[in-house]
Amino acid sequence: MKSNSTSVLALLCSLGVAALTARSSELRLTETDDTIRISQREKTVLEYVKTSRPVPAGIEQHFSRSGYIHPVYTPAGQELTGDYPEDHAHQHALFFAWTKAGYDGQEADFWNQAKDLGKIEFREVVDRKREEQKVSFSVKHAFLAKVGGKWSDVLHEVWTVTVHQTPGDYFLFDIVSVQQCVTAKPLNLPKYHYGGMSIRGNYQWLKNDKDHSIKPGDLRFLTSDGKDRWDGNHSRPNWVALSGRIDGRDASAVVFCSPRNFRAPQPVRIHPNKPYFCFSPMVEGPFKIAPGEEYVSRYRYLVTAKPLDVDMVRKHWDDYAHTEK
Repeated sequence: MKSNSTSVLALLCSLGVAALTARSSELRLTETDDTIRISQREKTVLEYVKTSRPVPAGIEQHFSRSGYIHPVYTPAGQELTGDYPEDHAHQHALFFAWTKAGYDGQEADFWNQAKDLGKIEFREVVDRKREEQKVSFSVKHAFLAKVGGKWSDVLHEVWTVTVHQTPGDYFLFDIVSVQQCVTAKPLNLPKYHYGGMSIRGNYQWLKNDKDHSIKPGDLRFLTSDGKDRWDGNHSRPNWVALSGRIDGRDASAVVFCSPRNFRAPQPVRIHPNKPYFCFSPMVEGPFKIAPGEEYVSRYRYLVTAKPLDVDMVRKHWDDYAHTEK
């Protein structure tokens, strides 16, 4: 007679669902044709988007894309991230996109989708892995630009997303991006003021233009250098924290930039009113991703359903920086 677990696995496979459970039985990876979800103790940590989701009413179809993470949840179940926001519909929760770029003498832009000069899409799942205290998956993305009037792959990227087993009061995960040219020509990235690894927060954190007030529950930014959303732009911190209230409850997230990254600590674009920021190495000057070379980026994310605890953040930074040496 088959065991219950074997029967459940057979049922999941018949439904097009794959489940991967860490040895600790506290982390679980569940995959469908459309998504990859990782949960801890039955609480969803994050969901990766394999298939483009329906574009919300009132948003143009060209803003559709795949190959990003949304939602990211807090341990209390709040949606930390936002997708297809009305003010900037090209911002997709946790996403990586170059803005001003050049390929083969032509302009490319993988961030501003309305320009129709570049796009990013999910291609395939490369790997799934479980280890003691963590579970991970690797996925392949394609960066496409118009070459001779036709869409062509110019860059391939592999994301490895690793979720660590943690106590119940916070979630912790890593994203490692490895990008490579797929032709004999480089992708050129001139000096520019934004673009790169990005996070878009919940729509409840959006403020009106020129509103510099801070009311209880409003989104606050804090960098490792003690700067806020107005004086932190284009600074070079080790980490950036977002905190405020979502659904009437405290939430915070911190993104750590690995000291191994190109131009680390990387400059950041922090928007003064919108709930997003990105690590943007091109702020310091132009560079290129050349054929035969790998452009590797590493980031760690700490998510809580509590007010920002700076002492806790510093301890996590010290641990992360030590492991990244």
